[in-house]
Amino acid sequence: MIEIRKFEPDDTDAAVKIWNEVVDDGVAFPQLDDLDHESGLAFFEEQTYTGIAVDSDTNEIVGLYILHPNNVGRCGHICNASYAVSSARRGKQIGEFLVTDCVKTRS
Repeated sequence: MIEIRKFEPDDTDAAVKIWNEVVDDGVAFPQLDDLDHESGLAFFEEQTYTGIAVDSDTNEIVGLYILHPNNVGRCGHICNASYAVSSARRGKQIGEFLVTDCVKTRS
């Protein structure tokens, strides 16, 4: 079963690995450089919210999303979200769980 919870510092290495997979694919995210532990921790903590998808049967982190405002002031309620799923776990509706959590609990 997949559970979505808030990012914790101990999640950093697993989250960085998943994030870097997507960056290295060169298709979905605009970043060019990989994150390391230090930059990953800062990146995930500076988001308004970082959600972590955990397989509760194995305790493995299998995906994540970040959420932050797309603008400031009166437009600060408009947000941007990015989603990443481990390449080994794609096609198993984890992305759908991440999107549902983002829309349902963060709106």
